[in-house]
Amino acid sequence: MQNIMAELSFNVDHGYLEGLVRGMKAGILTQTEYNNLAQCDTLDDMKLHLQSTDYGKLLSSSEDNLTVSLVDTKLRENLVTEFSCLRSNALPPLSTFLDYITYATILKEKKSCLNIQQL
Repeated sequence: MQNIMAELSFNVDHGYLEGLVRGMKAGILTQTEYNNLAQCDTLDDMKLHLQSTDYGKLLSSSEDNLTVSLVDTKLRENLVTEFSCLRSNALPPLSTFLDYITYATILKEKKSCLNIQQL
């Protein structure tokens, strides 16, 4: 009986978050889109191909010259924003798991900084 009640209340607790994740999954590049990007000769070609995807808005907002570091920065900012959105809407135990992922990343960054300082 308890299992049935958990299934009935799933959407109340987790429905919005599941919708967010499904939307994000739908925005991931397909194999065809990835193959098209792999054939690009310049960053401007890549920007042109990305215009028709969910990533198009990230690069179209920048008026600077397109560089690899700019693309990297924009993609990382988007990842952090999406992760933060998921984390802020998650309930335990998922929120705890997402916190653990964050802590592990912070520890790896600190460890790499310490290794660099020792060199």
